[in-house]
Amino acid sequence: MNRFRTASAAAGCLLLVACEVPTDPPILEQRWIVPIEEVTLSVDQLLPTGVTVVGNDFSVSIDPFTTAASLATMCSGCVALNGFTAPAPAFTTSITASESLPADVSAAVISSATIDVAIQNGLSFDPIAGGGSLTITISDGQGGTTLGQVVVDPATDPMTPGGTLTKTISIGPNSVGTTFFAAVAVTSVGGQVALINTSDQITVTTTTTSLLLSSVTVNVGSRSVDFDEEELDVEDIDSEVVDRIQEASLVLDIVNPFGISVDATIVIGPTSKSLSIDSSPTSSTSITYTNSELRSWLGQPGITFSGSGVASGGSITVSAGDELTIQVTLDATIQIG
Repeated sequence: MNRFRTASAAAGCLLLVACEVPTDPPILEQRWIVPIEEVTLSVDQLLPTGVTVVGNDFSVSIDPFTTAASLATMCSGCVALNGFTAPAPAFTTSITASESLPADVSAAVISSATIDVAIQNGLSFDPIAGGGSLTITISDGQGGTTLGQVVVDPATDPMTPGGTLTKTISIGPNSVGTTFFAAVAVTSVGGQVALINTSDQITVTTTTTSLLLSSVTVNVGSRSVDFDEEELDVEDIDSEVVDRIQEASLVLDIVNPFGISVDATIVIGPTSKSLSIDSSPTSSTSITYTNSELRSWLGQPGITFSGSGVASGGSITVSAGDELTIQVTLDATIQIG
């Protein structure tokens, strides 16, 4: 499960311990503003299944896809020769296969990719023998931009009957939509003497062995998120200081590059509070704590910060290093005297 990450604890709170609280009249109030914590919401929490962060890129997993074409559909002239041993007629065909990016991904920018295209020849003859050709093209969807292409040399890479010819196509930086489209174009000049069986097939399997994206456009929709449970270093805050807090709140200064909203519940020690983050690039909100609530965790050992919620949004474009940050500050009024 993806998680919030919190920074190490509030060294600033130790300032409270160093202050000497006057005990003699007059009674005064003093406002203390102490940075406590920084919380981050990493981009990996907003990614759909099949997309993960790897270094400075997103790594994407795509299931292999297989398609097949029979000799009857590829070679109309072969139909009359079915069951006979005869010279194969000439024919031209294109066998297509496609692989889609994971659900909720609508566009991406490729850093690098490699796609294996395996062509299994189930025919009784080599269709590109004697001067034929085989070209494999990967494009951004059907009829889209060509992303990579391999022209097979029949002299060095024949389509042996019963064998499988595999070619790896490398793809460099490029913008793509939701589908990789593979087209295997076969031109057979004919003349190969063989038993013609129109049910024989050529099968094409495309496998994306590596796909790294520098950015990706995803539909967030409604996605559950969780805070990591982190221990807070608040044990050393003197109980006398805590007792003198008249009122206090946590001020949350938020930088939100995602344009999403988050409704969550945060838990500090035994206290639970609601937190709402809007979609603005920057915002600020506060959560009020009573003295009794503060006494339940300030100055106490083993206090942790955790929580959970729901992130909501539409289609957003993100990079691997993006994160939502929340600077948490304690704003307290202390009675002196």
